[in-house]
Amino acid sequence: MSMNTNNIKVKHLNRDISIAQHTEYQAGVSETTEVQEIAILPSGSAGWTILQYNNDLNSLIETLKQIRTLVEDQEYHTKLAWKPEIVIELYDRSPDMTLKELSRRSGWSVKDLILLLVEKDMENND
Repeated sequence: MSMNTNNIKVKHLNRDISIAQHTEYQAGVSETTEVQEIAILPSGSAGWTILQYNNDLNSLIETLKQIRTLVEDQEYHTKLAWKPEIVIELYDRSPDMTLKELSRRSGWSVKDLILLLVEKDMENND
């Protein structure tokens, strides 16, 4: 029995990310995938964060997106939401940005963003 460990290490912001796929070979012929995971490597007070993905591209992409969001939450502390003026300024400067992306960046829920933007629009129409 032998093990093929395939790791890719990348950086996002200040954090090291490991993308792993470990395959075990029985008698050098049959192949069994044992591990498919993406890990945020420990740094400072932050420990390991490991998410597994399935054997398809969509699963890998979605897991990478989740890892990116986790890293950005840890590095930028986006759980502390931006001030309304900053949210509106970015929204006004970025006409192609979706509310989902603005929510991810700002720490605001999409529902709260809609309420803020409608309120602002109504103020501008008065």
